[in-house]
Amino acid sequence: MDLKKLTPGEMTTGVSGVLLLVFSFFAWFGVDTPVGDFTRNGWQAPKSFFSIVAILIGIVLAAHVIVEKLTGVDLPDRLGSIGWGVVHLAGGGIAFLFVLIKAILGGDYFTVSLDRKFGLWLGLISAAGLAVGGYLMAKEAGELPGALGGAKGGSAPQPPPPTA
Repeated sequence: MDLKKLTPGEMTTGVSGVLLLVFSFFAWFGVDTPVGDFTRNGWQAPKSFFSIVAILIGIVLAAHVIVEKLTGVDLPDRLGSIGWGVVHLAGGGIAFLFVLIKAILGGDYFTVSLDRKFGLWLGLISAAGLAVGGYLMAKEAGELPGALGGAKGGSAPQPPPPTA
């Protein structure tokens, strides 16, 4: 495994995906009672759909980087007409949006209002790292439009000129 093969975008995506998985087991919501503490992690209710989808997206994005770049497995350069950088950008954006929704909606669990815990904020930062890593990967591959910082202003590579 040669970590020097990784671009900044790939490294950001890989690290963020692994950290999101780790932080998913931390307490995201909780309440302190006289009897003891009651906490819920990223895999548990309330509103677990959003966090579970975000965590699974993070695992898939990190696994793609690890499998393709660090183990030498050859994967196609594109998914149909969409490049991997755009796939990572979209996945990271969705993961961030879902964790943000969970943070905004809060933690009402049955009749108990749960407080937001530190693990939720770490998960939100990790999900933001997925989006940033996806942006960097798309920019490095030249897949971004000019308005988003792309050099060429288009997402599809230009076809080669016809030969005579």
